[in-house]
Amino acid sequence: MINHKFQMTNKIKISNLKSVGNSVYQIKNGDVFINPEKIKLIIFDKDGTLSDLNMWLDIIKNRAKQLGKYFDLSQTQIDEIIRKMGLEPRNNKILDIAIITQSRPETENIVANELVKLGIKQKTAFESTHRIFGEVDKVTDLIAIARPLGNLKRLFTHFSEAGIKIAVATSDIAERCEKIMEAFGVSKFISAISGADSIKNDKPAPDMVHKICDMLKIPQEKTAVVGDNIWDHQMAKSAGCPLSIGVLTGKDDYKTMIEFADCVVNTIENINIINEKRKMENGERKEKRNDK
Repeated sequence: MINHKFQMTNKIKISNLKSVGNSVYQIKNGDVFINPEKIKLIIFDKDGTLSDLNMWLDIIKNRAKQLGKYFDLSQTQIDEIIRKMGLEPRNNKILDIAIITQSRPETENIVANELVKLGIKQKTAFESTHRIFGEVDKVTDLIAIARPLGNLKRLFTHFSEAGIKIAVATSDIAERCEKIMEAFGVSKFISAISGADSIKNDKPAPDMVHKICDMLKIPQEKTAVVGDNIWDHQMAKSAGCPLSIGVLTGKDDYKTMIEFADCVVNTIENINIINEKRKMENGERKEKRNDK
């Protein structure tokens, strides 16, 4: 298993926060409550937000193994390719979360350039890397290796019943994201997916938000973004979204994210909906007391 230390050290105690908020959201006892009258779309990041980063262990190692077999590389050379993808092959420790969570095209470029350094022609290195990455995707059993970071069915049902649409914006390719959502059994809740291969500019550019909002005909002014990376929150702000929520199950820690996110919670399980019916009933009771 990959070392989970990076997740545990990111956790914070926020249960003592005072209840604060505005018309878009409220924070109370470590949870964020979204106003469904103001937010009609929530765009989630995938890796480190909805899906455990540990799934990449098998994918990274299999990519390097297949490249090694195709180019007849030594085990030392294969291990170095694994390290270039952010993983230490000897103990499965994540060397750099930023590399693990970068976009698919960026990872392909890094690996292909490493092959060029080994004496492989540039065109062959880049074309073969792209092909082998795709072949690994086809044979990877995502149901076996992907693990959701929470009860996604319950969470998405809650949002859907409140009239909020759900989308995913990922630096991974869109096709694999679709397969992972299918493996988690939540495809029916996902209204749109945008991957790094779906747009011109990856995060932190606003392209993914703009694409999803255009597809669903929901303005960014009524859109929230949830992610584990400052790039998610920079994307949200540059797109004009009124709310971005950080989660501590992936790349960045609280101190890093709070500089860019509106609020940070431990996991997606700490995201809730303001109960409008209860709020209205409380208002009616208050009015009756005033009448008396």
